Amino acid sequence: MKKITPILIAATLLVASCRQPQPQPEALAPLPIHTLHGHSTFELTTRDTVPFVGDTYLDVDNEFTLQWPSLDSFPPATCRALIRMAFDDSTSTTLQEAGRRFLARTWVEDDDFIQELGITARRPIDSVLHYPYNSAMVNAEIRQDSNLLHFSVHTENMLAYAPHGSYASQSLIVDRTSGAIVQLHDLIDTTGIGRLLRRALDEVPANRQNGDPTECLFDDYRQCLPAPDGFSIDSTRSSITAFYNIYSVQSYACGMLFVELPVGWLADQQVLTPYGKKVFRRGE
Repeated sequence: MKKITPILIAATLLVASCRQPQPQPEALAPLPIHTLHGHSTFELTTRDTVPFVGDTYLDVDNEFTLQWPSLDSFPPATCRALIRMAFDDSTSTTLQEAGRRFLARTWVEDDDFIQELGITARRPIDSVLHYPYNSAMVNAEIRQDSNLLHFSVHTENMLAYAPHGSYASQSLIVDRTSGAIVQLHDLIDTTGIGRLLRRALDEVPANRQNGDPTECLFDDYRQCLPAPDGFSIDSTRSSITAFYNIYSVQSYACGMLFVELPVGWLADQQVLTPYGKKVFRRGE
């Protein structure tokens, strides 16, 4: 059976912007937040019996809730990156269009295991009638910090024939003054980032508060971590938290891996960029 790729994989969603962010110290009024919500439930009829369901039906339940500002004022490249992050959609030009496509997804289109059953019809239903069923849920929020806009997306999905569900978190920071995406290499020198992150697991006390964070690492990453799936900046701008989604560097049972990088520790490593120093108010 072909394994379905978890939706919204971080490595394909964090998109580089050609603009160099330019932070501004002045306070900016928060942008108005809008809620975009959608929910669809439908039933697929199959030619042959669906294993685990035990019938010629497969129900699908999709839902999303985005609490974001309007993207109309953002550069096209930034808008496309945010749409990809929210809905794993690289062709839609608006969130609304991408949302409609998301609600129509069955999550079996690329899986030979289900395609061989033959889907003969689909009809809308008010609620799930047959268990287990396919489902996908997206929740997105924003945190506004003066010139920095912190977009985040959390996705959960479940396939009727899978042993467990899957989830992923994504984040994207936008410099409001330029509309550009802030990437990790804008903040720190990412040369040798894998070894820097691995050392942080050993040297930063916050990373060891709940025990040894390296116990679950796959063997390939015990000495050097890959580039993270994403990162966030805390509300005090005193720390970067890099993260890896499930399966990226450790097993599902161990969950996501978070690596805290205090700004003071990063300054000691002499990896902060000039832009990073401005963002974190270092050396002023």
